[in-house]
Amino acid sequence: ELNKMNLRIEELENDPKRIELKTALDAVKERAMISLAAAKTQQKEQKKKRQVLREQMREELSPEDFVVFEADLAQESAYYQRQVKQVKAASTKELKHAQASLDEFEIELQELKRRRGEKSNSLQNQSLQQYQFLNINGQRKSLLPIFADTPLQRPPPGAGDCAAPKLLQQAFVSGFKPIAMAEFWYGDSPLLEVRKHNFYYPACRGRCEPILRHMLQGMNVEDNPLDLVGEEVESNKTSLEIVFEDEFIMAVNKPNEMLSTPGRHQEYSVYTIIKESYPSATGPLLVHRLDMSTSGVLLIAKDKDSHQILQEQFINRTVKKRYTALLEGLFDNREEKGFIDLPLALDYLNRPMQKVDYNEGKAAQTFYEVVDTDLEKNRTKVHFYPRTGRTHQLRVHAAHEQGLNLPIVGDDIYGQRNERLHLHADFIEFLHPVTNKTMTFSVKAPF
Repeated sequence: ELNKMNLRIEELENDPKRIELKTALDAVKERAMISLAAAKTQQKEQKKKRQVLREQMREELSPEDFVVFEADLAQESAYYQRQVKQVKAASTKELKHAQASLDEFEIELQELKRRRGEKSNSLQNQSLQQYQFLNINGQRKSLLPIFADTPLQRPPPGAGDCAAPKLLQQAFVSGFKPIAMAEFWYGDSPLLEVRKHNFYYPACRGRCEPILRHMLQGMNVEDNPLDLVGEEVESNKTSLEIVFEDEFIMAVNKPNEMLSTPGRHQEYSVYTIIKESYPSATGPLLVHRLDMSTSGVLLIAKDKDSHQILQEQFINRTVKKRYTALLEGLFDNREEKGFIDLPLALDYLNRPMQKVDYNEGKAAQTFYEVVDTDLEKNRTKVHFYPRTGRTHQLRVHAAHEQGLNLPIVGDDIYGQRNERLHLHADFIEFLHPVTNKTMTFSVKAPF
């Protein structure tokens, strides 16, 4: 039945009569546009002439005669308005006639496409219902109910075709109990995402995670590292070191693993500490943010006006910032000082990971320079000077193949786990929102 529909759709779309009618309709639209434009242009030109004539006659005619003259001008104006309306009416009539002739084909064509879509979806749903996955308890579930609670409410293309679900399925079918499993990337990095040879990565969120959530029920598994990013882990509740404070602003040294602002599952943050310590402070308080895993200087405004002035400096990119990072590996043949320009976008199937996207990504630019090399540990220390502030910008620019191709030590998203992410905001320079003096704060990296 689908094949018959496809043949009939193709037949209608390529019918010489339909093509002729579409061409005729396009010609009518073109003529209507030209005619209406010409009528409106004439109307405007005549209006300008009447304005000139009106001022000229105001001086030459008596008040009584000028009243009669203005009435004549009004009649002329009404005439050109009727001309525009007549052109519109004639064009509309011609367009309706041309469209009606074409609709004899289009109505059937659209109805066929609607029925084809319904039929195709029905067949696809039948196929998805047959694609079932086991878990260790012997429970079966097909793709449709598995993805019913996801944002798309349907499985994306390729769902269930990855290695992990297939390996688990074979184990459960064979009556085996999986003891351990981990996925690592083998081979060259892909063009857009960050993947390193022999590095371990969690399952993708969009295709595999919903399936594995069902398949791993009843088993003892580690937390998904992507769930731990800034939300689920217990926040670092050490006290905040105050770097500078006056009546209007303050700068603090945020520890790693402390949120800048409250998350969905974690209230404790720099914001909540400041709000509790300074109850009379107004406005959003935090002028900018640092990732949970990033330590370093964080700027705070105690009132709305100071916050707005500082925010404008960030927007205008007059604030100077520097980050220190320890990278996994050596630079080899790369330039030890340079500029990275890789636009970034959210990887929707692997939230919160970011990917390089030259079509839809936002501009992301970073200057860098090497400051130290540890040959024994095979590590490189660099300074980053970001021109933009995209999510995970420095982490992706460090790890991506077209960036430095060296992940930051301890980056559990784009690299490998360590005791901490070795990224620290160690320097900031800006103008004081009240005194307009240059303010410079620096906190040495703890690594």
